[in-house]
Amino acid sequence: MKPGYVSAVALLVLVTTLLVIWPVTWSGEAVTPWPSDQPRDAGSITSLDTMQTVLATGTLNASVTIEVGSQLSGQVASIAADFNDVVKKGELLAQLDDAKYRAEADAAKASLESAKVDERIAVSHLERASIEVRQIEMQRQVLEIRVEKARIALDNATREMKRKAVLSDHNVASGAEVLDSSARCDTARAVLRETQVELENHANAGDLARSGVTRAKAELEKARATVKQLEAQLQAATVDLDRTSIRSPIDGVIVGRNVTQGQTLATALEARTLFVVAADLRQLDIWARVDESDIAKIAVGQNATFTVDSFPGREFSAKVTQIRKAPQVVQNIVTYTVVLAAQNGDYALLPGMTVVVRIEAQPAAVREKMSSASPAPNEAGIR
Repeated sequence: MKPGYVSAVALLVLVTTLLVIWPVTWSGEAVTPWPSDQPRDAGSITSLDTMQTVLATGTLNASVTIEVGSQLSGQVASIAADFNDVVKKGELLAQLDDAKYRAEADAAKASLESAKVDERIAVSHLERASIEVRQIEMQRQVLEIRVEKARIALDNATREMKRKAVLSDHNVASGAEVLDSSARCDTARAVLRETQVELENHANAGDLARSGVTRAKAELEKARATVKQLEAQLQAATVDLDRTSIRSPIDGVIVGRNVTQGQTLATALEARTLFVVAADLRQLDIWARVDESDIAKIAVGQNATFTVDSFPGREFSAKVTQIRKAPQVVQNIVTYTVVLAAQNGDYALLPGMTVVVRIEAQPAAVREKMSSASPAPNEAGIR
């Protein structure tokens, strides 16, 4: 056998042995064999299977945006805030001409003061009527005593007259004495009748006085009701006067102004927005429109990145916070709004910017499979 042939055969055997013992890829990288003690699962999930990128477009919006309007009609006297101004809650934004509303408040206040005077007069009338009732009650007691005295005097006069009559029958008393005692008896009877009539008349006066008390109480209740009514009118007029000052309802930034000084507002005809106040612009929301074919891949808490045309070389981060279930149908294309939260610490991003969002999504089937494949906790609560 030729030496060259033997060398060639030995080299071929050596290469074959190396290929069997140390498997390599065609590119030269080592391949780790599947462990013999672990079963092969055709349904095993790899990172390539679980993660997908969903592209969507949307717009940047402030987390909280409030439209500030006017509930009153009138001319704008002054403007105290402009675009991009940072305002605090309760800070003045605009002032309406308050001459009319101030006059209404002053008139309501004067009417209230007049009603309070009427209330005090009604109180005095009630007190006077109550005093009259007490006086009549005391006079009634005096008259009752007088009636009793007149009755006692009549009894005495009657007994005296009878005694004189007996004495006259025995010729002890003269006829003149009998007549005199009879006259005193008649006088006592007349006095008793007079006092009884006075007592009856006084009883009628007492009824009249008590009815006066009832009337005075009713007048007082009416006066108090009028006071409450005018207090409510004054409060309403004061509220309207306060509303002539248009103030910021929150801390934020003026991102819209739709009014100028001297402009006349007619709120009865049109409810206009005077200012738009956005909350802290360091936190913005992205309203992304996701196609119905991709919405099942989106879940709250997923991370995302986005870009804006203003910063073509810069990538921003965001996170899914809400998936709105209301569909948006435009030309038979169904999309859903996905809200993402984005930080804007350097105020580079502005509300209204168009963004392109890349959401690190996960198919719903994969999420269910991973959830079912997760081991259940043991009795100690440890997975």
